[in-house]
Amino acid sequence: MTNNDIETLLSEFTDRVEQQFEQPERSDETGAGGQPAGSVQLDRSFVSEYLDELIIAILFRCDEANGMDIIREFTHRFGVQFSPGTVYPHLHSLEDEGILVCRESVQTKEYSIDDPEAAAAYLDSVLSQLSCLEQFMSATVQESVRERT
Repeated sequence: MTNNDIETLLSEFTDRVEQQFEQPERSDETGAGGQPAGSVQLDRSFVSEYLDELIIAILFRCDEANGMDIIREFTHRFGVQFSPGTVYPHLHSLEDEGILVCRESVQTKEYSIDDPEAAAAYLDSVLSQLSCLEQFMSATVQESVRERT
């Protein structure tokens, strides 16, 4: 898998998430709920279910980040605030699994993706599963609406 493949995969993941949860456009610098323009508002429980996957996606975008950078990114992009006690165990688990690598700097630990191809394959698998769920749910809603009319 090339860097272009990884970038395309990440872009598709981000686009799908943003399309499903887009907020109405506003003319000023902030979106609905005071979020920065271009961000989406997601339910905390939804983001929690995909915390590992979203951490990986964030690190694809940032190349390297510490835990607090990742926490800020969740707040900025999705309007969800997590504590260090929520995010750091996920970072450590992903590091233990060999997906992330940690580099200790003077004051922080910087995390990055250890094996971009494996991480991209993991995200691709998640995307496929989410796509199947989306198709099933969409078809179910459409069938239900047709039956009621």
